[in-house]
Amino acid sequence: MEPFQLSQFETALSRTLTLRTASQSIGTLGEKSLHAVLKRYYQPDETLHERKVGRMAVDAVLSDGSILEIQTRGFSSLRKKLPLLLSCGKVHLVAPVVQKKWICWLDPNTGEVVSRRRSPKQYFPIDLSRELSCIREFLPHPNLSIHFPLLEAEEYRLLDGWGNGGKRGSTRYERIPLALLEEWIMTCPQDYAALFPANLPGTFTVKELEKAARISSMCAYSAAAVFRELGLIQAIGKQGRAVVYQRKNAEIPLTNQG
Repeated sequence: MEPFQLSQFETALSRTLTLRTASQSIGTLGEKSLHAVLKRYYQPDETLHERKVGRMAVDAVLSDGSILEIQTRGFSSLRKKLPLLLSCGKVHLVAPVVQKKWICWLDPNTGEVVSRRRSPKQYFPIDLSRELSCIREFLPHPNLSIHFPLLEAEEYRLLDGWGNGGKRGSTRYERIPLALLEEWIMTCPQDYAALFPANLPGTFTVKELEKAARISSMCAYSAAAVFRELGLIQAIGKQGRAVVYQRKNAEIPLTNQG
């Protein structure tokens, strides 16, 4: 798999949107747009989509025989599937990150877009730490690579919740990618060091990780669990009741590259 082929992504996006007919409104297709675009991006040959590997259905098989799985929701369902897939050969797990998000609100009765605004928050792969934590014991496996395509996308939500005009507790209806911005690929434990926030010191607590990455407390605890599993950090003591971690390479001085 060659990373970040922008023209190929644009072709996959155009193909997916073209297949929608005038009678098919947003979200009416059996497969959601985000999933469909990514599948066509990573495997343009649609005859290799939705194949079986043993008794398991996979999203696609790549030209080298490796397996493509795209996960746009929770990773807990992968806990039983991944060991079987990894025993068959190379597995490319795609976990999209909508870095730049436009929120489009839909009237639940008419389907009409009533407003569109840009979300102020930017998302990064570390925001998926709670999902990665579900499969953290598999992350070091030599047959597994994780692909994080960073996207700009529209997220359509129904005004079917409560409070604030139906926005609280609303249903996410569909996500339509607009552009591929970047792609991160993790093939070995050392690659996951890219998830560390740039402003995180060499020694830190989970609270400091939470603040540096601008993530929730639960996400920060999950990120620490992932980093521990990958051997990227170690506990070196306590600061009050908080565990203090050290990055494994924190004590190594920077060398002069010039």
